[in-house]
Amino acid sequence: MVMMDEWVSDVSHGNSVQVPLAGSCCCKPECSPLEQRFCSHEEAHYRRFLWEMFSRHFQLSLVGGAVLYLVLSWVDYSLFEQTVHYAFVVRAAASALTVAAVAIALMAVRDLYVHQWVQAAFCFLVMVTVEWASVLAPSEFRHLYLLAMLLGWMFAVILMRLPLRIATWLMLIGAVMHAGISTMVRHEPASVWFVECSAILAAGLMLGAGAYFLDKGSRDLYIQLREVRRQRDLLKSSNTLLEQKSLRDSLTGLHNRRSFEERFDLECRRAARMGASIGVMVIDVDAFKQYNDSCGHLAGDECLRRVATVLSTASRRSGDLVARFGGEEFVVVWPDASVHDVYEEAERLRRGVENLAIFHPKALGQRVTISVGVACHNPSDELNALRLFEAADTALYRAKHAGRNQVEVEMLQVPPAPLDQMIAS
Repeated sequence: MVMMDEWVSDVSHGNSVQVPLAGSCCCKPECSPLEQRFCSHEEAHYRRFLWEMFSRHFQLSLVGGAVLYLVLSWVDYSLFEQTVHYAFVVRAAASALTVAAVAIALMAVRDLYVHQWVQAAFCFLVMVTVEWASVLAPSEFRHLYLLAMLLGWMFAVILMRLPLRIATWLMLIGAVMHAGISTMVRHEPASVWFVECSAILAAGLMLGAGAYFLDKGSRDLYIQLREVRRQRDLLKSSNTLLEQKSLRDSLTGLHNRRSFEERFDLECRRAARMGASIGVMVIDVDAFKQYNDSCGHLAGDECLRRVATVLSTASRRSGDLVARFGGEEFVVVWPDASVHDVYEEAERLRRGVENLAIFHPKALGQRVTISVGVACHNPSDELNALRLFEAADTALYRAKHAGRNQVEVEMLQVPPAPLDQMIAS
């Protein structure tokens, strides 16, 4: 068995069943002759599971049993009319505890042990009063009260699902009490009370076996639901990891092109709705092919990782996005930013890469540098995400042809609306 710290809902029967998730404890069940047992910590979680699964069942069975117990007082009148007042005294004495049991059952007491002991006390009360009534009843009707006591045991074990240990003690006490009353109060022959007690013990053994298998079934269900929860969480974690990998570049750890295209389109739509601007930087590592040819691909990969580390510092807000577009090309998206802010950030990134001082034997200045193209505007129906990206790419092209290691800005001009739209407006 394992320790739990999360919950799962089982809706197969329309119930919300909470099962803790496997954690760090590795304790095995402690099996006893009477019932399966977990370690103390696991047993507490199992009790919480039982309460979540059967709480309404426990309450309804206790309330129903109490009401039925009171209603059956008419049997006393029909069986021994002469001494019916004694029976009513017994019922009246028991009614106060019965009402108390019902009240506790209806209260929001989320403690399984409290309810189980209330149920056990109610069953003991029924057992005692049934024996008392059998003493008052005529001898020809006493066997009916023996049957009533057996039915009470069945109610306690099967309907109220008392734990096997509690049920066993109740049945042993009932058998001893019946034997004592038969010999000392009713003075029955030994053969009579021996047969009756033998029948009681045989019924107790069968009910005990039933209680054991009910408890075992509940524990097996608990383990199975917990394992389902564990497998589901493992699958969920695997899917999350796969999704993260599908949106991340394996070399640099930045967002990949797929992630950029999805996020950039969403940010442009949001900016269009809000009437806000959005800035785009298209970044290219200068003369990277020559760097790969002269230093090797492993050094090229390390160079891209170090450049990506600098570029990742541009992502400081929730909407900011830094992605590897492909090869040695990167993209930075800055929502809610002015042209000046985006340009200043692009300059900071350019200087940051230059200050890395990565040796480049074929570059001017013999160090790795980047060129950046910047575009910033308010997206609209006429200026979509594609046009904004193309504008930044055009600025990058100019920066490359102007000598590299610099930042260029493309100023966008949104074309005027068609004449028919202006007339309509």
